[in-house]
Amino acid sequence: MSDSPSKIPIKITLIDRGVATGYLNRLTAPLTVGEILKTLPLNTRISPAMGFVSIIVGLKRGAEKPVDQVNAGTIGYWPRGDAITIYPEDKRPYGPVNKIGVVEEGLELFKGLGSGSRIIIEKV
Repeated sequence: MSDSPSKIPIKITLIDRGVATGYLNRLTAPLTVGEILKTLPLNTRISPAMGFVSIIVGLKRGAEKPVDQVNAGTIGYWPRGDAITIYPEDKRPYGPVNKIGVVEEGLELFKGLGSGSRIIIEKV
């Protein structure tokens, strides 16, 4: 990972599955990332969907530099669902997402998760 001050390292623990690492990027959506950082650590449950995992966060943020295509490993914030979204594969989301970070290691852990699986997201 880069030593850039705009990239904040995070650890994502999927209980009973393992640990993934990545970062949140202040450059891609500074206001959204700032609000998410205030909520960390998050200890909650996930909702798997077709091609991504979502984590409801209660931010109620709008679009900020939204994208309509994401690559595998993208961490996004989906304004319509008020959720952090993690994409284990390239995907065209259901609606625009604010790209807020990247999972660098452990992306395979997000495939085949069951509804209600526990997740902890924290700054490193």
